[in-house]
Amino acid sequence: MITSQRALKSATSIVIAAGLTVSLSGCFGNPLENLANDLVEDGVENVIEGSTGVDVDVDGDGTGVSLPDSWPAEIPVPDGKILLSLAVGGSFNVTVDVGSPDAAEAGYQQFIAEGYEVFSEISLGEGSYAYGLQNDDWSVQYGWAEDGSDATTVTITATPTNE
Repeated sequence: MITSQRALKSATSIVIAAGLTVSLSGCFGNPLENLANDLVEDGVENVIEGSTGVDVDVDGDGTGVSLPDSWPAEIPVPDGKILLSLAVGGSFNVTVDVGSPDAAEAGYQQFIAEGYEVFSEISLGEGSYAYGLQNDDWSVQYGWAEDGSDATTVTITATPTNE
């Protein structure tokens, strides 16, 4: 158990670093800069996957990424552009630009409709919410935040309840 917790903490640190790298890289129109951006994105993914065994996909060029192949079907993901996804030790994380608070709320309501029970609710200020949800198989953290423009980002972290 300690090893998987250590791996999850390491993966979380790496994901934060990757997220900062992606956010600082921006989207560029210059083809040479796009090529460099793709190399950085691929390099970040390869370093994370090679050193941790974590299945990770990072969006560095604005084209979006996909869910890990092992993403469980019973964890719904709202429609939108996936910015980051990872799978580590049976746990999963995804960050999705859903476009609006209504779309983020609809994603949350999908968990409720599928029988998840809410065990925690947090309001993080105007336009930012976090919920803890659980069913017999999964414990899920579902949160979203508006960025002040036209973007609303949802983050979902799912961990099996038996761990």
